[in-house]
Amino acid sequence: MSRLLSKVTALATLVLGFLAITDALGSDVSYTGTLCQNYVNYRVWVPPGVNISLIEESLIQQGMNAANLALLPSTCLEPFMEYVCSSSFPRVEATSATNTFNVRFACKSTCQAAATQCTSLLTAAGKGSLAPQCDAAIPGTTATVPPNGIFFQPDNACNVVQPLNDAPVAGGAGNTTTCDSPFIPDTMLGPGGSSSNPQYCMAGCCLPCPAQYSLYRTGALETGFKITNTMRAISMVFSFILMVSYIFLPDKRSHPSALILFFAICVFLFSAVVIFPLVDTRAMQCHDAINPSTQQNNLKCAIQGALLIFASVSTCAWCTALILNLHLHTVWNSAWFAKRYWLLHSLCWGFAIVVTSIAVGMGEIRWEFATLCLISQEKSSQIFFYPMAAMIFPAFLVHIATFIHIARISAQAGADSETMSRSTLSAGAAAVISHRRHVMMAIKIQWRAAVMAISAIMSVMFYWLFYFLQLKKIKPETLRPHIGDFVVCLKSGNGHDACADLISPYLPPYGLMIAAEFLVSTIGTVIFVVFFKAALVREWAEWFGSIRYLLSGKRRQKKEQDQFFVI
Repeated sequence: MSRLLSKVTALATLVLGFLAITDALGSDVSYTGTLCQNYVNYRVWVPPGVNISLIEESLIQQGMNAANLALLPSTCLEPFMEYVCSSSFPRVEATSATNTFNVRFACKSTCQAAATQCTSLLTAAGKGSLAPQCDAAIPGTTATVPPNGIFFQPDNACNVVQPLNDAPVAGGAGNTTTCDSPFIPDTMLGPGGSSSNPQYCMAGCCLPCPAQYSLYRTGALETGFKITNTMRAISMVFSFILMVSYIFLPDKRSHPSALILFFAICVFLFSAVVIFPLVDTRAMQCHDAINPSTQQNNLKCAIQGALLIFASVSTCAWCTALILNLHLHTVWNSAWFAKRYWLLHSLCWGFAIVVTSIAVGMGEIRWEFATLCLISQEKSSQIFFYPMAAMIFPAFLVHIATFIHIARISAQAGADSETMSRSTLSAGAAAVISHRRHVMMAIKIQWRAAVMAISAIMSVMFYWLFYFLQLKKIKPETLRPHIGDFVVCLKSGNGHDACADLISPYLPPYGLMIAAEFLVSTIGTVIFVVFFKAALVREWAEWFGSIRYLLSGKRRQKKEQDQFFVI
């Protein structure tokens, strides 16, 4: 029986248009099955020793049962059934010759229509073996008609099959053009009914933009990214306060405070891009109901993405300048940068402009993740992350060298102080005091720059690793097979959250995704905590005090009184 079924499986998909049949080569019978009852109303040719029920049993074993067919949308179900029925049940036509018949097999155009409407859906659902292969020999036919097998036939010599009436096909009673939530109907159908956006659409249904939101639990990404946007907005406010402090307060625009000023300006710009999604998140993410934003179809995405790239690279550049200046001042006792700000401006702002221009010129700015536009995953490392890493990682090593130098010099100074203190302190007590003094001195000099450098390193490294290792999982071509499982789960009557849990192992972990975005959103807050010292509060108080003094007229009155002393 198993041998017979394997033979039936091959014959069930034959397509041919040629030959005279005798009893030895098969026979013509009436169709008595159920699978193709709405398509077949003609005499059917069957191979020797095979009947209609065996053919349909073989088709069901391949997966063409009522339950699976019910999952297909109407746009795919009808052409697929025409393909299956015309291939599985060749048409017998009488000729003028006695006991001689012609057998018509399936049309190539029928196969092509089914392939257009169903291949992507069948592949996504893990049933790619059922997808029509219209330009190749039909599987198994080389065993029946050696050596090359049998191919699909032209329209003028083939078995044309169409629905006989408006009754539902087998297994398709529930098929309509309505898409199961969260999917929406494809409003962008192209020639022949094919979707103009196959990345997000199949069989007439599409994942709405932003697509990734529909694949996690209900409201999960909306809530998570609302938290990260709030954190970025807080960082924007803090970095603005720090920036204004270094602009208006006396002596804060001179070297080396000017370095912190430019660094604060970059951090503010980096955080300020949150204004775009806060105003209208979806307008930043999506061009329309289906397509995500790119710099080509969304001007706001292009502006926001370019600003984010510029701010990110310039932040790393001025962070590097701060660390190098500290190294030169501490290790070499040099203020080399103090008279060469033209060089710093040229390198820091210039490098950021070059990277941004390359990204814009290559057309690689688009939305793919969270609520902001950035560089596409394919080019992000080459254009964005590698240039930043080329600055941050060497700067971090220089910073470590600076810290080691301070520790070494402090240890030498401590040895001298211990020698001087032996007359009044025991050797053990002097050593403890000296060691504590060395550690506190190093921390006092270095802790702000150390925290800043470590924060920058952690943020860039963590976000880069997430972008490089995890974000590629949400690329449409990677997700397509799992989206098929998601569709089948929904059509089986399961809830959205249950189906989201089913495919969650194939998506970036939710907690890791939010953590990566949250970490870079806190940079402005971290910098504020590090650099906003109590002295700045006193200086602001003095600044406001001087403003009040000038506005009150007391200064003018004092000048008039001083004239008597001058006389």
